[in-house]
Amino acid sequence: MENDELLVLIKDMFDKKTDEMNNMFNKKIEEVKVHTGTLVEDLRKDVKTIAEGHSVLDKKIDNLQEDLNNTKQELKEEIGILKNEMGSLKKEISGLQNDMSIVRDYVISVDAKLNEHEVILKRAK
Repeated sequence: MENDELLVLIKDMFDKKTDEMNNMFNKKIEEVKVHTGTLVEDLRKDVKTIAEGHSVLDKKIDNLQEDLNNTKQELKEEIGILKNEMGSLKKEISGLQNDMSIVRDYVISVDAKLNEHEVILKRAK
């Protein structure tokens, strides 16, 4: 075999090995692309799930805040009613105290008159 033939044979072997390596390299690249695509798709699903969960939590927080605001308003109204009722009760208590003072004075007066009548009856005996 001559040198030229040997060089051609070596070149053919080199080209064949280079083609095999390129094919293997391309195959590996495709496998990585497929795997990466799968990972990205899974990541998209996870992000979507998180976003949906976030949306649900936002709605729940909004509902809780609305309920809290409603409860706060109801409590303010109830406190206003209680303040009015307390004011009315204070007036009634004050009126009852005045009435009791009048009754006390009357009872003292009646007691004094009874004592006077008792003294008069004792003298009369």
